[in-house]
Amino acid sequence: MDIKFETLLHQRVLTHCKQLVIDGHYKHAAFEAMIQVELALKEKSGVKNKFGVNFTQSLFGQGDGIKLRVPFGEEMQKQVERLFSGAFSYYRNYTAHDGSKIDQSACLRIMILSSELLDLLGASNLSFTDVGGISGLVQTGVFSDKSQLLELLRFLEGKVLPDHVCDGFYEDLAYKGFSDNQVQAVFDIGLVEYVTKPYTPSKLDRLAFNNLPPPEELGWFELTKLGKEISTNLERNAT
Repeated sequence: MDIKFETLLHQRVLTHCKQLVIDGHYKHAAFEAMIQVELALKEKSGVKNKFGVNFTQSLFGQGDGIKLRVPFGEEMQKQVERLFSGAFSYYRNYTAHDGSKIDQSACLRIMILSSELLDLLGASNLSFTDVGGISGLVQTGVFSDKSQLLELLRFLEGKVLPDHVCDGFYEDLAYKGFSDNQVQAVFDIGLVEYVTKPYTPSKLDRLAFNNLPPPEELGWFELTKLGKEISTNLERNAT
C-alpha cells in the first residue's frame, strides 16, 4: 500500500504543522494539531469562553447550550462526545503540559487523529435547539441582546423568495448586521418557519413581470405561533 502521508492530513494540520515536523519539533507539531481542532470547534460553534474537555462535552453532550450534531445520526452523539473528549483529555492536555515523550511516530499519529476530528467537525451541523430559548441565545452570545433578536424577526417576517432564489437575501442579511447562524438559531428554537406554495400569476401579475417568466413557486419566511408571541412580548417591552 503506497499512500502519501500528506494526503491523510487535513489542510489546517498540514498548513500549521508540516514545517514543525520537518524541523524536528514533534511535540510542538502535535500540540498545534490539537489546537487547530479546538480553534475549529470555536469557529463553528461561535463559543469563545470554553476550553478543552469541558468545551467538547458541552458541544456534543447533553444539557443546554449550542450543540454540534454529527452526520452519522443522533444515536451517535454520545460516542462522538467520548471521541472528542478522550482526544482532548489524553492528547491535547499531554501536549500542552508535557509532551516530552512524543517522538516522530507519535506526532504523526496525533496529526492524523486531529485531521479525522477536523473532517468530522466539518461534516457536523450546528444546532441551537437545546440552547435554552431566547434567553439562552443571548447568554451564549448568539445575539447581543433581545432587541437584536427582535430586529431579525422583523427582517425575516414576510420576506419572499420567488422560486427560492436567494439573490440579494444574504447581502441584505449581512448589511443589517445578521449572520447565517442567527437565522438558523431562530429556526431551531421554533420562532420562524419557511413556507412554500405553487404560484399562479394573475394577468396583472404577468404584466408586472414585463414578459419575463413568472416564478413557479413562492417561498417566504413566516413567524410561528411562538414566534409571534415572542415578537409581541419583545415589542411591548421595547416601548
